[in-house]
Amino acid sequence: MKRKIRFLSFVIIFCLLGPSAASPQQNAEVVAPKKEATIRNLSGATVNYTIRRLGQDSQPQKRSLLPEGLDRWDCTGELDITFPRKGVEVNYRLDCGLPYTFRLDENDELELYSGSHGLFGVADLAPFVSTPMVVVDKMLEMAKVGQDDFLFDLGCGDGRIVMTAAKKFGTRGVGIDIDTQRIEESNAAAKEAGVENLVEFRLQDVMKADFSKATVVTLYLLPESNELLRPILEIQLKPGVTVVSHNYSIPEWREKEIAFASIEDATGKEHSIFVYKR
Repeated sequence: MKRKIRFLSFVIIFCLLGPSAASPQQNAEVVAPKKEATIRNLSGATVNYTIRRLGQDSQPQKRSLLPEGLDRWDCTGELDITFPRKGVEVNYRLDCGLPYTFRLDENDELELYSGSHGLFGVADLAPFVSTPMVVVDKMLEMAKVGQDDFLFDLGCGDGRIVMTAAKKFGTRGVGIDIDTQRIEESNAAAKEAGVENLVEFRLQDVMKADFSKATVVTLYLLPESNELLRPILEIQLKPGVTVVSHNYSIPEWREKEIAFASIEDATGKEHSIFVYKR
């Protein structure tokens, strides 16, 4: 069973506005909060597509997405996407704030799936986007990571947070990810860095993982993923555990927030860091 995007003709989505929302006529300054839709290409070939952000773009934008490439679309509402398959234009409507993936289906035809990997039966929490090293260093600094800590990176990607903590501070750590390629890369990098005795990388669904031994947890997931994960963090983590989230806050943890920082990477892009105490 696979999760395919629904055809436009079958999609009816109702948006519920909060009580404080005002129409443009009532309050011209009200602006819908921006989110981000991501589209990853795991098809093995370049994908040409057009996309139009409803309420933002007057005309569709043309894109060519290389193999293993990732497009990021700031959005305030739904997006219409079109791509060719067997000479026929396929049209889908996407939800803002979610990840999507081009893959080949069981007939080796191009298809767009929901999720950052297009696999069924595991929680898809975020596409792989590496954390800049300047942000990694700042996250570990703000968490006050030390030799006595046990760090868990949930959605570890290439493992750089866990390995950096091990190299700089002698910290033991575990990285968890559902992507086989990322886990293989992380294990190879750990061996090359000489920290394989301090770190472990697990091919596992974060939503089903046991990280109750953590003294520090790091995250770089989507906002809705943080919301899904929050009850599990509350169940598994002991009081006093530090949780550091890159770019996205953890809903309903405002009272647990003990620090916040904004930092620019080498390209000038700004990153947010939220630090919580369980």
